[in-house]
Amino acid sequence: MSHRRIPVTSQVRVIVDNDFAGDPDGLVALAHHLLADAAEIRGITCTSIAMDDMPYPAGHPAKAIAGELVARLGRGPVPPISQDVQVSFAELDGPTAGALLILEESRRDDPLPLVIACGGPLTNVASALREDPTLADRADLIWIGGGEYPGGAWEYNLALDISAAQVVFNESRIRISQVPQHVYRRCAASVAELEVGLRSAGPFGEWLYSCFTSPPDYIRVGGNWPMGDSPPVLFTAITTESSASRIVDAPWIDDIGNYVAHPHPRALTLYDTVDTRVLFADFWSRLALLG
Repeated sequence: MSHRRIPVTSQVRVIVDNDFAGDPDGLVALAHHLLADAAEIRGITCTSIAMDDMPYPAGHPAKAIAGELVARLGRGPVPPISQDVQVSFAELDGPTAGALLILEESRRDDPLPLVIACGGPLTNVASALREDPTLADRADLIWIGGGEYPGGAWEYNLALDISAAQVVFNESRIRISQVPQHVYRRCAASVAELEVGLRSAGPFGEWLYSCFTSPPDYIRVGGNWPMGDSPPVLFTAITTESSASRIVDAPWIDDIGNYVAHPHPRALTLYDTVDTRVLFADFWSRLALLG
């Protein structure tokens, strides 16, 4: 039976950047962003930078699986998807495909503000800023990454490409909202919750669940699965008001990933909590509506 839906107005353009061929929590976040009403996904940029003990398949695996997700979801206009960047920023000999996609969207005459939602290393963002530093005036960045303040610590997304993070934090003036490791780790789903929630959501949910059932060899699954890539969906497409944040000076990132005082500090929005209730209630509800 049809019913009238609550009218929702688009609030923001989003480019989603992630290492989609790694931990499938990035696929959950991408699906959620594509299903959300208040954010328009204008591009998907991909990374597949591997650590020595965590190899990726050959080719452009992140682009391939992101494209499969978009096709299987089958909703709305298909956003452009960049080829993977597969080396760190320091090894690049020109702008990445993702950087060019970011810059193209940023130069569009559009009243909606642009946000880059990055759940992996900052390689594409750094490449775009190096190619055109004025990007900082046309886009905001939400980054899932970095250690706890004030001193920082080892963290996966930062460690994958410290040189990129140094460009973004140390050299650029782009506005940053950061969700550090100890905060994004509070986003999780139990394995039973994933099985029930995804498998009850029709063919797309079944496919998304299958992405969790053959994890890479280096992943050891206990009773839950981290969902740390999902906060940018909350902040761009749902609300920032129920999560706690504060304004701090953006740090300088040193060569081992620690934070030190920036010689020319600027404001950074640092999230201390994420409203996981609203975030994941919205995700499961959108899947149920889809299924």
